[in-house]
Amino acid sequence: MQIPENCIRIFPEYEDVFYDDLENHKKYFLPLCSINLKFFSPEKDQWLHFVSVKEIYDGRVGENSIPFHTDFTKCDMFGFDLIDGKYKFDASWDYFTVSKEILPGNYAQEYTEAEIEYNFNDSMYQLKKAYYKKYGKIYDLDFNRPGLGVYDIRKLERLRQLTPEDLHSDQHSDYLSERINAKINGVLEEINVENLPLEEADFGGENLMDKPFNKNKLFNYIGCMEGYDFQEHAADQVFLFHDQELNKAVICLEYT
Repeated sequence: MQIPENCIRIFPEYEDVFYDDLENHKKYFLPLCSINLKFFSPEKDQWLHFVSVKEIYDGRVGENSIPFHTDFTKCDMFGFDLIDGKYKFDASWDYFTVSKEILPGNYAQEYTEAEIEYNFNDSMYQLKKAYYKKYGKIYDLDFNRPGLGVYDIRKLERLRQLTPEDLHSDQHSDYLSERINAKINGVLEEINVENLPLEEADFGGENLMDKPFNKNKLFNYIGCMEGYDFQEHAADQVFLFHDQELNKAVICLEYT
């Protein structure tokens, strides 16, 4: 199955995904892919967005900020109000615990491991986005760079020196190429065009610890995608749910 080009945006811009307060949405979230539901339901001209977070590293996102949870924003689960086809985060920004930007001129300062990985996630996303914009495809080559395997600020400095052209010269990988080619539009694992209950879908979310419910009814399952094509530390699957009555979208991260 292929989604028509006018119904999918890979690496969408923040302005096309988030309704307001772009400064904070840019600080914490990574836009992965947007889809318009009209490609399988013509009466639904509705954009929904797969997003991830920069804070993924050690433990569950939000596990240290439980007082700021909402009904739809919990550990590894993020709720959004839908306004004009765009997202507005439904919780306090205090839900997140890491946001320190490491500037290139400040590598000599002291940073926590979580702060380094937060910036590394963002920089990897920006590099792979630039690669996609230049070459028109998700990166699917052999990213084997031992110098990025250290656990200090050097890995971030080295990553930021790479360009899309550097990635384009990497070695071919049959495994990665086949994996990308098997996905919907090279990026999505599953789109629930038959509107199946989650447990009947190919990706049933068996390892999701929290799911979004409206009056004991699970939100409609829209689809899922892998996170590792976009950032260094990622969820194995990023699930997207939607509820028309509440006009809410919810992202859930699954690790297997």
